[in-house]
Amino acid sequence: MTHATFEWHRSRLLPGEIQNRWKQLTTSDIEECSADRTKLIGMLQARYGFAKRRAEKEVEHFFGQFLDRLRMAA
Repeated sequence: MTHATFEWHRSRLLPGEIQNRWKQLTTSDIEECSADRTKLIGMLQARYGFAKRRAEKEVEHFFGQFLDRLRMAA
């Protein structure tokens, strides 16, 4: 998979994957934060009441799994 194709898949699939993982986030929340991990961490803290460290771990784990699935699809 070329870098451009990888980025296209990431940008097209990521919002849906975020919605599936964290159902309390609205579509507008996801549009605002899907490209920015820091904003996503803040959204998780606000919507789920996570401590900052837990939100960071959740996001780190989520992105690791997401990128692994994209690589496997290549």
